[in-house]
Amino acid sequence: MRTAIICLIAVFLLNLVGMYFNWYEFFWFDMVLHYLGGFFIALLFYHYLRPHFLPNVKLHNFLVLVGAVMFIGVVWEFFEYILNQTAREAAQAAFGLRVDFMGDMNDTMTDLLMDMLGGFTIAGLHLGRSRKRHS
Repeated sequence: MRTAIICLIAVFLLNLVGMYFNWYEFFWFDMVLHYLGGFFIALLFYHYLRPHFLPNVKLHNFLVLVGAVMFIGVVWEFFEYILNQTAREAAQAAFGLRVDFMGDMNDTMTDLLMDMLGGFTIAGLHLGRSRKRHS
């Protein structure tokens, strides 16, 4: 679980570095961060929820894990929207950077898709590993 938390902090810091160096000009940069965010959120929830997973109900466990990732992804998009509405000018004045915390609807949907794919990866690895263990 500690590894997932450290990696989430690293993704967040990489986001800050990306804003500073304007790496968001590269269309794939935001996609990679959202994929990694979904991946490590799923890893964190997997370790937290593992004792509560239902035995022999893999689809339920898969949906719970991906659902948790999607919930966090939607909350994050609301957070981006609120920052965009309240802190954009202050961040630009304080750091001298052009800061957009949120893109358009296509960007939001791509962000949520990448979050979900990161969650699918961990959930799929969980199901594959538990299948091999019981074979």
